[in-house]
Amino acid sequence: MSLKRTCRRDWGALKVLTICVLACALLACSSAPAAEKDTTVNAVSDSNPVQSKPVSQKQFPPQDHLNKIVAAYNVANEYPALLTELPCYCPCELYGHGGVIDCHRSQHAAMCNICMDEAIEVGEIYQQQLASGEGDIESAQEQVKDRYRRALVAQTAQQFPMMNTQQGQAFLQACSDCHQPPVPALHLPGDWDASLARMEQYARGKDSMPSEQVWQAATEYIKMISAQVPASTVAQYRQSLETTVEHLKHAEGDAAYYPSVRDPVLDPSWAERMVAAYNAARQLPAEILASTPTACQECLDAGNNSILACLNSMQAITCETAIEEVEKLVAEQGQHQ
Repeated sequence: MSLKRTCRRDWGALKVLTICVLACALLACSSAPAAEKDTTVNAVSDSNPVQSKPVSQKQFPPQDHLNKIVAAYNVANEYPALLTELPCYCPCELYGHGGVIDCHRSQHAAMCNICMDEAIEVGEIYQQQLASGEGDIESAQEQVKDRYRRALVAQTAQQFPMMNTQQGQAFLQACSDCHQPPVPALHLPGDWDASLARMEQYARGKDSMPSEQVWQAATEYIKMISAQVPASTVAQYRQSLETTVEHLKHAEGDAAYYPSVRDPVLDPSWAERMVAAYNAARQLPAEILASTPTACQECLDAGNNSILACLNSMQAITCETAIEEVEKLVAEQGQHQ
């Protein structure tokens, strides 16, 4: 039976796919930890203006999540060789990243739990090796790679339809060794060629390109499955990425978003400053934060017009304007006391 005919009949699996792809987006590359209080996320279409959201309570990212950002960038600065050949199992390679080290050349990693978790985990393994005698970079990397590879292959096999076909198995084989298997709802069918070309370039650069037969079957799978995903689901998936990692492309520009090997690892002092600002804001009354407007463009674009709303959102984590505003407000309040 051909893959095309099977696709048309596998509507049950595709209904599951429609539900799970949004979960994949958050699992794959999300900096959306549970807030200190429940928050409501409103998806806004491009055709409607973003409405400001009245906010009166602090719903900051948890302290341990902010501390994780600092820890990840510290590992990248202290042990860059550990991350250089470590593939990132978030879909970072679609954005030109060659490994976890590239995620830390900009603020991208701060918006991606997988990027940070890999850096912290390989750093802990390597430090344990050093404590017991001699560090082995390749061994530490292999332990992390093996765990993520096995977990993501198992997850993908459960979530995506027709994994038992020749094309489905080729898809797993081609994609799981060096990055997360991409979600079919990542692009509309006509937009996949450019993304697949980037994947091929990435795999060839890593010397991990599968055989031409496997690659052809894998690309056939992703194009055929994506053709069965409703355009509305693709739009929802893209919206979920906009609220996690893709807004950095607009904030930093392509030069920062597509880092090269010439770019240095981002100094973790920005993260330490960001955490300090959040800690200081926790001590200020919510009504003061709520009544103070923000000039952070990322927050304004998302309908977050006050410093409080901006701090409650993920945008403030990577917005220097928001951090400067908090620092200024803290200084002003200190003078009034």
